[in-house]
Amino acid sequence: MKSSTNTVKSNFFQVISAWLSFTLSDKLKFSIKASISVMLAYLIPISQGWTQPQTAAITVFLIATAGPVGESITKGMHRVIGTVAGATIGMTLIGIFPQDRALYLLFLSIFVTITLYLVRAFKGDMTIFLITTVTMMMVFQNGEVDTVFTYGIDRTYMTIIGIAIYTFVGIFLWPVKVKDNTVEHASSLLDIQSELYQKRDAEKEDRKTLHQKLIAQEQLLQTTASNNDALGEMGLTLKQWNSIIQNSKSINEVLTLLSLHDKEHFSHKYTTYVENYNEADKEIVKLFESLSLAWSENKKISIPKEWEPQYKFKKIKELNHIDRAAFSATILDMKKLHQTLRKLAEKLNAMLSPQPTKFALDNVQKPSLFLWFDIEDMKGTLISFLIFWFATFVWIFVNPPAGFMIVILATALSVLTTFSPLKPSILIFVFSIAFAFATLMYVLVLPHLHYGWELGLFIFIYAFIGFYLINPKISLFFLIGMATLMIDNTMYYNFNLFLMILFIFYFFLFILLLFYYIPFSTKPEFLFLNMKKRFFKLSQKLLQRSNNLTYHKETFSGGLAAKYSEMHLMSTVNKMQLWASQIDTKYFDTVDQKLLLRFSKECETFAYLLQMMYHRDIQMKDNALIKAFREKYKGMNLTDLLGEYASGKDVKDVADIWRDEKQVVLMIEERLKDFLDTIKFSDHDENEILEFYENISLRRNVWLSLFNCQEMMKEIDFKALEMNRF
Repeated sequence: MKSSTNTVKSNFFQVISAWLSFTLSDKLKFSIKASISVMLAYLIPISQGWTQPQTAAITVFLIATAGPVGESITKGMHRVIGTVAGATIGMTLIGIFPQDRALYLLFLSIFVTITLYLVRAFKGDMTIFLITTVTMMMVFQNGEVDTVFTYGIDRTYMTIIGIAIYTFVGIFLWPVKVKDNTVEHASSLLDIQSELYQKRDAEKEDRKTLHQKLIAQEQLLQTTASNNDALGEMGLTLKQWNSIIQNSKSINEVLTLLSLHDKEHFSHKYTTYVENYNEADKEIVKLFESLSLAWSENKKISIPKEWEPQYKFKKIKELNHIDRAAFSATILDMKKLHQTLRKLAEKLNAMLSPQPTKFALDNVQKPSLFLWFDIEDMKGTLISFLIFWFATFVWIFVNPPAGFMIVILATALSVLTTFSPLKPSILIFVFSIAFAFATLMYVLVLPHLHYGWELGLFIFIYAFIGFYLINPKISLFFLIGMATLMIDNTMYYNFNLFLMILFIFYFFLFILLLFYYIPFSTKPEFLFLNMKKRFFKLSQKLLQRSNNLTYHKETFSGGLAAKYSEMHLMSTVNKMQLWASQIDTKYFDTVDQKLLLRFSKECETFAYLLQMMYHRDIQMKDNALIKAFREKYKGMNLTDLLGEYASGKDVKDVADIWRDEKQVVLMIEERLKDFLDTIKFSDHDENEILEFYENISLRRNVWLSLFNCQEMMKEIDFKALEMNRF
């Protein structure tokens, strides 16, 4: 009987648990957590008699709408440090220039500009620098001197209270653990890699789709490297994690080389040329399966011995030079794939071991947490500087209600609207809805609240509507309407003051709207065309350095240009995809948006292959065969074609030879045959010959990818995008 009762109870709780897990989606959980944080940000200061509870609430708004969902003590401490740093800078400037407001504002604008640039350039949680910026400006009390330090300390203290509340609610209520996402991303990447390997000779479109998924998943996995909390839970240091990421990247590169090709006539006859090819194939498939199980189910991996191809040299000599290059590159890639999978398996076995995780680290450069010197970031920072001074002059000469708050809001929130799909006109519309809702609440609800629990419930519902029903990108501008209600220990119901506060918010939004169009154009079609030209320019610079290294013509400026190009090439392609999706094609009848997106995706593939070739060229710069081949054929090359497109030329405007794929491929084959017929292979070691074949094969793939881009460019009317739509 007792056992039966326990079974019934167990089933009951399982049903309840299943029901709750079904109804409480991630979005609902986040909305509840964020709304509770806002409620506590008001109620705790009010209950203690502290002033400016809205400062704590606005801090929660900024973090919840701009930062990631997952919270931790470490992130909270970073935000507190940022707040203290911002307050210290702000009050130090006030102390240095107590009577000279012009110099104070000048230096404040410089510090604000620097931190807002860091907001844009940082790849992690940007709210750390955003809160620093806001605090830096908030400690300034409209030019007052008497109580400035007390005012600044109060503001700083309330900002820290808001950070602490949001952090602890995020930790203790439905905590989000990044570890689960990390494992899921790694396992998903392995699944895509395994599928691409098994379909490396499938239809071209299938392979291309899988390759694009591979690139996207690699970038997704890379972002987890900045989350130290998750790495600690997995028992890994940042260097160890970067080493695992490097192995995954190497696998992706090899799979790209194995799959991005036209189907060779010997694709299903490798055993004719390599006796133990099937052995490597089976072991690679098994390793992919075992690695996936190691991530998902913590199963130890059985690692095979190192594979060495057993060549049938008589059969290989029957292949022509092009086929021999493709074949040699394929077998070399198979060997590299087998080796890299074995290395990754050893690292995962060490991670799964009960002993402290130790394994040999590859020579991996630590990825930067900042994307330095991005052109749009620098332009956006300049716009924020102009907005600061424009709003400051408005504050000085017009003296609007709430004074310097207009400068704070306009400058800080310019980060969300400069070179972003988020238009100020949309924000004005959203704020108008928020204004109407806030007015109804101010007139119909707030005067009738008498108890603390009623106020808490009101704040929770108000915040929940903003977080759950409004798009996260614009919910901040709905929630900011709560700040117009002036909820405090002592409430004064003054509708005239309420309307003046609303005017402040409209005013700073109109400032953002003004600078959305000046001094730089932010039309999606204009930005897309800029990104396209920049993409080809960066590609050209990257390839130029590769050529210069071969000819020993390396320069310091060329090295810097190549480093910049390598850093920004893939982000430029991502921007192409973003702005292509934002173009309103109803203004351009001859432009197909789907084709623009396909073109951007193909550019992503080209960029990926080009970066691979660039790194391989550096590794092989001393290869005598490659040097001799390039010295013999110094004529027009891929760099010249990229330069033509970087200058803005259409496909029809470039030389005829570059528009004929068959003719270019035939020319390369003839050059290769002519060159290899004059070479004595006995004078070169096997590794040098294999490197040469690999380099030729990789360059062929880069050419074919560029031809795919070129074919799509023929069908796109880029001139139409240059036309003024008004």
